[in-house]
Amino acid sequence: MKRIAFLLALLLALSCLAGCGGQQTQPETDGTPETETPEIPATADPEPAAEPEPEPTAEPEPEITEEPAPTPDPNTEPVLLEDFTVRCCDGTDFTLSKALEDHELVLINLWATWCGPCRREFPFLQEAWSQNSDKVAVIALSVEPDDTDEVLRDFAAANGLSFPMANVAGTGLDRFVPGYIPVTLYVDRSGRIAAMTGGAESSTEAFLEHFARYTGPDYDPMVCRYTVRIIDENYAPVEGVVINFCTDTACTPVTTDGQGLAVFTGMRYRYHIQVIKIPEGYEFVDPDTYTAEPYDQNYLIMLRRAG
Repeated sequence: MKRIAFLLALLLALSCLAGCGGQQTQPETDGTPETETPEIPATADPEPAAEPEPEPTAEPEPEITEEPAPTPDPNTEPVLLEDFTVRCCDGTDFTLSKALEDHELVLINLWATWCGPCRREFPFLQEAWSQNSDKVAVIALSVEPDDTDEVLRDFAAANGLSFPMANVAGTGLDRFVPGYIPVTLYVDRSGRIAAMTGGAESSTEAFLEHFARYTGPDYDPMVCRYTVRIIDENYAPVEGVVINFCTDTACTPVTTDGQGLAVFTGMRYRYHIQVIKIPEGYEFVDPDTYTAEPYDQNYLIMLRRAG
Protein backbone atom coordinates (compact mmCIF):
# COMPACT_ATOMS: atom_id res chain seq x y z
CA MET A 1 0.00 0.00 0.00
CA LYS A 2 2.81 2.37 0.79
CA ARG A 3 4.29 1.68 -2.67
CA ILE A 4 1.04 2.60 -4.47
CA ALA A 5 0.65 5.83 -2.48
CA PHE A 6 4.21 6.80 -3.38
CA LEU A 7 3.64 6.26 -7.11
CA LEU A 8 0.45 8.34 -7.08
CA ALA A 9 2.27 11.25 -5.42
CA LEU A 10 5.09 11.05 -7.96
CA LEU A 11 2.68 11.18 -10.92
CA LEU A 12 0.89 14.19 -9.42
CA ALA A 13 4.15 16.10 -9.07
CA LEU A 14 5.23 15.38 -12.69
CA SER A 15 1.88 16.62 -14.01
CA CYS A 16 2.30 19.96 -12.17
CA LEU A 17 5.80 20.48 -13.68
CA ALA A 18 4.50 19.95 -17.24
CA GLY A 19 1.73 22.57 -16.86
CA CYS A 20 4.02 25.50 -15.84
CA GLY A 21 7.17 25.38 -17.98
CA GLY A 22 6.67 22.71 -20.66
CA GLN A 23 6.01 23.28 -24.52
CA GLN A 24 2.33 23.93 -25.05
CA THR A 25 0.57 21.76 -27.52
CA GLN A 26 -1.02 23.97 -30.34
CA PRO A 27 -4.67 23.38 -30.67
CA GLU A 28 -5.89 21.73 -33.77
CA THR A 29 -7.11 24.06 -36.57
CA ASP A 30 -8.95 23.69 -39.82
CA GLY A 31 -5.86 24.93 -41.79
CA THR A 32 -6.94 28.65 -42.14
CA PRO A 33 -4.11 30.98 -41.10
CA GLU A 34 -4.89 33.24 -38.23
CA THR A 35 -5.25 36.96 -39.03
CA GLU A 36 -2.81 39.10 -37.17
CA THR A 37 -4.39 41.91 -35.25
CA PRO A 38 -2.53 45.11 -36.07
CA GLU A 39 -1.15 46.98 -33.19
CA ILE A 40 -2.74 50.40 -32.61
CA PRO A 41 -0.02 52.88 -31.83
CA ALA A 42 -0.55 54.92 -28.76
CA THR A 43 -1.45 58.49 -29.58
CA ALA A 44 -1.77 61.60 -27.50
CA ASP A 45 -5.15 62.77 -26.52
CA PRO A 46 -6.67 64.58 -29.56
CA GLU A 47 -6.87 68.36 -29.28
CA PRO A 48 -10.42 69.59 -28.94
CA ALA A 49 -11.77 71.01 -32.18
CA ALA A 50 -11.57 74.81 -32.32
CA GLU A 51 -14.91 76.49 -31.96
CA PRO A 52 -15.84 78.33 -35.17
CA GLU A 53 -15.49 82.07 -34.88
CA PRO A 54 -18.86 83.77 -34.99
CA GLU A 55 -19.52 85.62 -38.21
CA PRO A 56 -19.38 89.36 -37.73
CA THR A 57 -22.79 90.83 -37.36
CA ALA A 58 -23.39 93.54 -39.92
CA GLU A 59 -24.28 96.89 -38.44
CA PRO A 60 -27.93 97.61 -39.20
CA GLU A 61 -28.23 100.31 -41.81
CA PRO A 62 -29.80 103.44 -40.40
CA GLU A 63 -33.38 103.81 -41.37
CA ILE A 64 -33.77 106.65 -43.81
CA THR A 65 -36.98 108.51 -43.48
CA GLU A 66 -37.76 111.24 -45.93
CA GLU A 67 -39.17 114.31 -44.28
CA PRO A 68 -42.18 115.62 -46.09
CA ALA A 69 -41.61 118.85 -47.96
CA PRO A 70 -42.92 121.83 -46.04
CA THR A 71 -46.35 122.88 -47.10
CA PRO A 72 -46.22 126.32 -48.69
CA ASP A 73 -48.01 128.93 -46.64
CA PRO A 74 -49.96 131.20 -49.00
CA ASN A 75 -49.86 133.85 -46.30
CA THR A 76 -46.08 134.15 -46.36
CA GLU A 77 -44.99 133.01 -49.83
CA PRO A 78 -43.29 135.81 -51.79
CA VAL A 79 -45.14 137.20 -54.78
CA LEU A 80 -42.81 136.68 -57.73
CA LEU A 81 -43.43 138.87 -60.75
CA GLU A 82 -43.45 136.94 -64.00
CA ASP A 83 -40.82 137.87 -66.54
CA PHE A 84 -41.86 140.11 -69.41
CA THR A 85 -40.35 141.86 -72.41
CA VAL A 86 -41.72 145.07 -73.89
CA ARG A 87 -40.67 147.19 -76.87
CA CYS A 88 -39.96 150.73 -75.68
CA CYS A 89 -40.88 153.90 -77.56
CA ASP A 90 -37.25 154.45 -78.52
CA GLY A 91 -37.13 151.06 -80.29
CA THR A 92 -35.17 149.16 -77.60
CA ASP A 93 -36.42 146.12 -75.67
CA PHE A 94 -36.82 146.03 -71.90
CA THR A 95 -36.79 142.58 -70.22
CA LEU A 96 -37.36 142.29 -66.48
CA SER A 97 -34.97 139.35 -65.95
CA LYS A 98 -32.25 141.09 -67.97
CA ALA A 99 -32.63 144.28 -65.94
CA LEU A 100 -32.29 142.27 -62.71
CA GLU A 101 -29.01 140.78 -63.92
CA ASP A 102 -27.43 144.24 -63.85
CA HIS A 103 -29.41 145.99 -61.11
CA GLU A 104 -30.52 145.39 -57.53
CA LEU A 105 -33.98 146.85 -58.03
CA VAL A 106 -36.45 147.47 -60.86
CA LEU A 107 -39.07 150.22 -60.55
CA ILE A 108 -42.17 149.79 -62.72
CA ASN A 109 -44.38 152.90 -62.91
CA LEU A 110 -47.96 152.52 -64.19
CA TRP A 111 -49.29 155.83 -65.44
CA ALA A 112 -50.84 157.75 -68.38
CA THR A 113 -50.03 160.99 -70.17
CA TRP A 114 -53.37 162.54 -69.13
CA CYS A 115 -52.71 161.85 -65.40
CA GLY A 116 -51.82 165.06 -63.54
CA PRO A 117 -50.30 163.40 -60.43
CA CYS A 118 -48.24 161.13 -62.74
CA ARG A 119 -46.79 164.12 -64.54
CA ARG A 120 -46.03 165.89 -61.27
CA GLU A 121 -44.00 163.02 -59.80
CA PHE A 122 -41.91 162.29 -62.91
CA PRO A 123 -39.30 165.03 -62.30
CA PHE A 124 -38.67 163.53 -58.82
CA LEU A 125 -38.38 160.03 -60.30
CA GLN A 126 -36.01 161.29 -63.00
CA GLU A 127 -33.70 162.90 -60.45
CA ALA A 128 -33.71 159.91 -58.07
CA TRP A 129 -33.02 157.49 -60.94
CA SER A 130 -30.18 159.63 -62.36
CA GLN A 131 -28.46 159.30 -58.96
CA ASN A 132 -28.94 155.50 -58.79
CA SER A 133 -29.06 154.25 -62.39
CA ASP A 134 -26.18 151.85 -61.65
CA LYS A 135 -28.30 149.82 -59.20
CA VAL A 136 -31.91 150.75 -60.06
CA ALA A 137 -33.63 150.22 -63.42
CA VAL A 138 -36.81 152.16 -64.28
CA ILE A 139 -39.55 151.45 -66.81
CA ALA A 140 -42.68 153.63 -67.14
CA LEU A 141 -45.65 151.74 -68.65
CA SER A 142 -48.66 153.73 -69.79
CA VAL A 143 -52.05 152.13 -69.22
CA GLU A 144 -53.67 154.40 -71.81
CA PRO A 145 -54.17 152.58 -75.16
CA ASP A 146 -53.85 155.89 -77.06
CA ASP A 147 -50.36 156.50 -75.65
CA THR A 148 -48.50 155.26 -78.71
CA ASP A 149 -44.75 155.23 -79.17
CA GLU A 150 -44.92 158.63 -80.88
CA VAL A 151 -47.00 160.12 -78.06
CA LEU A 152 -44.61 158.74 -75.45
CA ARG A 153 -41.51 159.98 -77.27
CA ASP A 154 -42.96 163.49 -77.48
CA PHE A 155 -43.97 163.39 -73.81
CA ALA A 156 -40.48 162.29 -72.69
CA ALA A 157 -38.77 164.96 -74.79
CA ALA A 158 -41.10 167.72 -73.56
CA ASN A 159 -40.52 166.79 -69.89
CA GLY A 160 -36.81 166.00 -69.99
CA LEU A 161 -37.29 162.31 -69.12
CA SER A 162 -34.65 159.75 -70.12
CA PHE A 163 -35.83 156.51 -68.46
CA PRO A 164 -37.48 153.91 -70.76
CA MET A 165 -41.17 154.27 -71.62
CA ALA A 166 -43.62 151.88 -73.27
CA ASN A 167 -47.28 150.92 -73.35
CA VAL A 168 -48.42 148.31 -70.81
CA ALA A 169 -50.25 146.29 -73.50
CA GLY A 170 -49.15 142.65 -73.58
CA THR A 171 -47.42 142.65 -70.18
CA GLY A 172 -50.45 141.89 -67.99
CA LEU A 173 -49.24 144.41 -65.42
CA ASP A 174 -52.34 146.57 -65.74
CA ARG A 175 -53.95 144.10 -63.30
CA PHE A 176 -52.07 145.93 -60.52
CA VAL A 177 -53.99 149.15 -61.20
CA PRO A 178 -56.69 149.37 -58.49
CA GLY A 179 -58.76 152.01 -60.27
CA TYR A 180 -56.39 154.95 -59.96
CA ILE A 181 -52.88 155.87 -61.10
CA PRO A 182 -49.99 156.24 -60.65
CA VAL A 183 -49.07 152.90 -59.15
CA THR A 184 -45.44 151.90 -58.64
CA LEU A 185 -44.06 148.38 -58.27
CA TYR A 186 -40.63 147.75 -56.75
CA VAL A 187 -39.15 144.39 -57.77
CA ASP A 188 -36.14 143.21 -55.75
CA ARG A 189 -33.07 141.32 -56.95
CA SER A 190 -34.77 137.94 -56.57
CA GLY A 191 -37.74 138.93 -58.73
CA ARG A 192 -40.25 139.24 -55.89
CA ILE A 193 -42.47 142.25 -55.45
CA ALA A 194 -40.92 144.15 -52.56
CA ALA A 195 -43.52 146.92 -52.55
CA MET A 196 -46.49 148.40 -54.35
CA THR A 197 -47.32 152.05 -53.73
CA GLY A 198 -50.38 153.94 -54.90
CA GLY A 199 -50.45 157.67 -55.54
CA ALA A 200 -47.77 160.13 -56.59
CA GLU A 201 -44.61 160.79 -54.62
CA SER A 202 -44.06 164.42 -53.68
CA SER A 203 -40.26 164.59 -53.55
CA THR A 204 -37.03 163.09 -54.84
CA GLU A 205 -36.27 161.97 -51.30
CA ALA A 206 -39.38 159.78 -51.26
CA PHE A 207 -38.04 157.74 -54.18
CA LEU A 208 -34.55 157.67 -52.67
CA GLU A 209 -35.99 156.22 -49.45
CA HIS A 210 -37.53 153.36 -51.43
CA PHE A 211 -34.26 152.77 -53.28
CA ALA A 212 -32.36 152.59 -50.00
CA ARG A 213 -34.96 150.32 -48.37
CA TYR A 214 -34.94 147.65 -51.10
CA THR A 215 -31.25 147.58 -52.00
CA GLY A 216 -27.96 147.02 -50.19
CA PRO A 217 -26.94 144.55 -47.46
CA ASP A 218 -29.55 145.78 -44.97
CA TYR A 219 -32.49 144.87 -47.17
CA ASP A 220 -34.60 142.22 -45.43
CA PRO A 221 -37.13 140.59 -47.79
CA MET A 222 -38.85 138.93 -44.81
CA VAL A 223 -40.08 142.21 -43.35
CA CYS A 224 -43.12 144.09 -44.60
CA ARG A 225 -44.27 147.61 -43.85
CA TYR A 226 -47.83 148.79 -44.29
CA THR A 227 -48.85 152.44 -44.23
CA VAL A 228 -52.50 153.43 -43.88
CA ARG A 229 -53.50 157.06 -44.29
CA ILE A 230 -56.96 158.14 -43.15
CA ILE A 231 -58.45 161.33 -44.61
CA ASP A 232 -61.86 162.97 -44.70
CA GLU A 233 -63.79 164.07 -47.78
CA ASN A 234 -61.80 167.33 -47.77
CA TYR A 235 -58.50 165.36 -47.78
CA ALA A 236 -57.73 166.45 -44.24
CA PRO A 237 -55.98 163.82 -42.04
CA VAL A 238 -58.06 162.09 -39.39
CA GLU A 239 -56.32 161.38 -36.09
CA GLY A 240 -57.29 158.70 -33.57
CA VAL A 241 -58.49 155.97 -35.95
CA VAL A 242 -57.64 152.50 -34.58
CA ILE A 243 -56.59 149.93 -37.18
CA ASN A 244 -55.96 146.21 -36.60
CA PHE A 245 -53.31 144.29 -38.56
CA CYS A 246 -54.22 140.64 -38.16
CA THR A 247 -52.72 137.25 -38.93
CA ASP A 248 -54.84 134.12 -38.61
CA THR A 249 -54.03 133.98 -34.89
CA ALA A 250 -53.32 137.48 -33.57
CA CYS A 251 -53.96 141.17 -34.19
CA THR A 252 -51.85 144.28 -33.62
CA PRO A 253 -53.70 147.59 -33.19
CA VAL A 254 -52.16 150.84 -34.48
CA THR A 255 -53.65 154.33 -34.07
CA THR A 256 -53.35 157.10 -36.67
CA ASP A 257 -51.24 160.11 -35.70
CA GLY A 258 -51.79 163.82 -36.36
CA GLN A 259 -51.01 163.28 -40.04
CA GLY A 260 -53.62 160.55 -40.28
CA LEU A 261 -50.93 157.85 -40.64
CA ALA A 262 -50.82 154.38 -39.10
CA VAL A 263 -47.60 152.48 -39.90
CA PHE A 264 -47.21 148.77 -39.13
CA THR A 265 -43.98 146.82 -39.65
CA GLY A 266 -43.95 143.02 -39.25
CA MET A 267 -42.84 139.76 -40.77
CA ARG A 268 -43.95 139.17 -44.35
CA TYR A 269 -47.54 137.99 -44.19
CA ARG A 270 -50.88 138.38 -45.95
CA TYR A 271 -52.44 140.55 -43.22
CA HIS A 272 -56.09 141.34 -42.71
CA ILE A 273 -56.46 145.08 -42.16
CA GLN A 274 -59.55 146.30 -40.33
CA VAL A 275 -60.58 149.71 -39.12
CA ILE A 276 -62.06 148.97 -35.71
CA LYS A 277 -62.62 152.45 -34.25
CA ILE A 278 -63.23 155.88 -35.79
CA PRO A 279 -63.69 159.19 -33.99
CA GLU A 280 -67.17 160.28 -33.13
CA GLY A 281 -68.83 162.25 -35.88
CA TYR A 282 -67.29 160.26 -38.78
CA GLU A 283 -68.64 157.49 -40.96
CA PHE A 284 -67.15 155.31 -43.68
CA VAL A 285 -66.93 156.16 -47.36
CA ASP A 286 -64.50 153.35 -48.21
CA PRO A 287 -64.70 149.75 -46.91
CA ASP A 288 -63.44 149.11 -43.39
CA THR A 289 -61.60 145.84 -44.17
CA TYR A 290 -58.77 145.00 -46.59
CA THR A 291 -56.41 142.12 -47.34
CA ALA A 292 -52.75 143.13 -47.60
CA GLU A 293 -50.48 141.13 -49.88
CA PRO A 294 -47.12 139.97 -48.43
CA TYR A 295 -45.17 143.00 -49.67
CA ASP A 296 -45.01 146.65 -48.65
CA GLN A 297 -48.14 148.60 -49.47
CA ASN A 298 -49.81 151.89 -48.66
CA TYR A 299 -53.52 152.42 -48.27
CA LEU A 300 -55.64 155.56 -48.45
CA ILE A 301 -58.99 155.29 -46.65
CA MET A 302 -61.56 158.04 -46.68
CA LEU A 303 -64.05 158.91 -43.95
CA ARG A 304 -66.67 161.62 -44.05
CA ARG A 305 -68.26 163.69 -41.38
CA ALA A 306 -71.65 162.34 -40.40
CA GLY A 307 -74.72 164.52 -40.81
